[in-house]
Amino acid sequence: MKIFNRNSIRPSQFVLIGDQLLIMFGLLSALFVNYRLLSIREFPLQTIFYRVLFHVFLGIVAWSAFKVYKKVIRFFSSKDYLNLIGILFLVHLLSASVRFMLPAKFHLKPEIFLISFFITSIYIIGSRLIISYLYFYYDRSKKGTEQQRRLLIYGAGELGVFLKKSLVTHYENNFKLFEFLDDDKNKIGRYIGGVKVVDAQKDLKSSIIRHGITDIIIANKMLTPARKAKFLEETLPFNVRIREISSIQSLFSGSFNLEKLASIDINDLMNREAIQLYDEHVAESLVGKTLLVTGAAGSIGSEIVRKLSEHDASLIICVDFSESALYDLQQELKRKHPQVKYEFVLADIRNEEMMENLFKQHKPHFIYHAAAYKHVPLMEQFPWQAVQTNVFGTLQLVKLAVRFKAEKFVFISSDKAVNPTSVMGATKRLAEIIVQSYSSTRNSTRFVVTRFGNVLGSNGSVVPLFKKQIQNGGPVTVTHPEMTRYFMTIAEACQLVLEASVMAEGGEVFVFDMGEPVKIVDLARNMIRLAGYTPDVDMQIQFIGERPGEKLYEDLFSESEEMKETHHEKIMISKEVVHDMAEAENIISKLQALENFYEPELYRMVIKELLPEYQSVTADGKTVNFKSGKLITQYNYQN
Repeated sequence: MKIFNRNSIRPSQFVLIGDQLLIMFGLLSALFVNYRLLSIREFPLQTIFYRVLFHVFLGIVAWSAFKVYKKVIRFFSSKDYLNLIGILFLVHLLSASVRFMLPAKFHLKPEIFLISFFITSIYIIGSRLIISYLYFYYDRSKKGTEQQRRLLIYGAGELGVFLKKSLVTHYENNFKLFEFLDDDKNKIGRYIGGVKVVDAQKDLKSSIIRHGITDIIIANKMLTPARKAKFLEETLPFNVRIREISSIQSLFSGSFNLEKLASIDINDLMNREAIQLYDEHVAESLVGKTLLVTGAAGSIGSEIVRKLSEHDASLIICVDFSESALYDLQQELKRKHPQVKYEFVLADIRNEEMMENLFKQHKPHFIYHAAAYKHVPLMEQFPWQAVQTNVFGTLQLVKLAVRFKAEKFVFISSDKAVNPTSVMGATKRLAEIIVQSYSSTRNSTRFVVTRFGNVLGSNGSVVPLFKKQIQNGGPVTVTHPEMTRYFMTIAEACQLVLEASVMAEGGEVFVFDMGEPVKIVDLARNMIRLAGYTPDVDMQIQFIGERPGEKLYEDLFSESEEMKETHHEKIMISKEVVHDMAEAENIISKLQALENFYEPELYRMVIKELLPEYQSVTADGKTVNFKSGKLITQYNYQN
């Protein structure tokens, strides 16, 4: 193999030449020590000449055989340095041993090579450390101190220490580490690699101000959700950029870059501990079952499918009307759970023939009904679509569940169904009544309703919208400064659904204790801060006014509902007046009378008649007075 190229000399060839010069100077230095410092004798010039040539020749052979010269100096690790010392020792051992094959006049004392080994090791290792140091600071000086990011690492454990080391080896990251933050009293006040560990609770604010910190990276695997939320609340007002690293493995990725670390998720700012439910009896109940999920490609439906995939179901049927979303789900699940049997069905739940054939073929045991239209403003414009999907689509599935003797039917509702002010919320409430009415009949299927608030990150929630607006440079749009909502994570919502499907006896409405409601404007400000911007300075928040059907505050249950505790302190059951089939039939007949009519106001009037608590709200937040409103006579609607 050719070491040198005639056309150009590569950096590795400079390394080879430089190291051999240092090997030569190392032996010459040892000779000087032996012939001038340890004793005063005449230099055997001829012997030195030939032994130095042979010594350098051995160095070239070793460097070529072990590819030492091809290793990038600035990325040398401790293992590389140990290997280098071993190779140097081998070169000196061979060079000293050659005396047994040479005449006496070419002999050199063995201690000369021992001295040479130590001196040469210092020369070569020292040269690499100096080159790495100079490269590091030259690279930083090119970027300039004004662009340098000033960093704290939260976590002085194994992950935090490895992260600190990566700052030295990954030169493309323009960060300067000032301190470690930690909660462990045994670490506080100590130094790790020259970096001080300070108290994360007491010294956080002073450290940020004193050092002008621009970035904090969380590298603490033991951090609880509550502690993380508290830490973020204390940090966000300083407008520092906060990110998190979850594993040591990611530090060794070839594409690792501190600038590309995942930002803190808004879920981490939830002002409560994540709710954990018991999975043992859920797993036992799902073994060998055929499970049907409607709206399976949506944010809630897809997470339900993922959770179900962790159990030993016989078959999971995924039904959705969105082709692209269903395809993406199919590819994900086949990759992650190749052992699970799935059936992916592209269908509209309103298609009676397709749904009947599906039930006839598979006879599902558990049905998780997540398919629905849920965008409030759009359903105000097209209420007939909300009625067809949210009400009649649910009705059709309920009938099929009874007909084919499904064990459980879980209807996924919304807090917007309580005292509804939108068509979407009202249709979900009507669907709740229909589902509950079938619980009053004598059939083997148990029906249950799960009701929860807004799900962070779900399709249609404010979080994806705010993320896009922030990525585009703002402004972030909020409807009203007093708009508040209850929030939960997708994982928590799906745990509730699975738990309800197992513990339901029939007719219950399961309600989540979701903690305190959150102001949407506060959520927007926190998301802006998490992105490293200052609200109303770097990025504006714009109030655009309430949309049709929206209300400022949501309720999880109505005043007429009686709440009952369950085995879990965060789950309650609403025990309200039982709805009978006559009520469901009245709803169905009056809504069916609206078939082929496409006047939004007519739908609102009929819904108001069916749900006295329904209050239609206009875009300016005013409640519509149906009694004094314009009568629609051209449709000849009959009570």
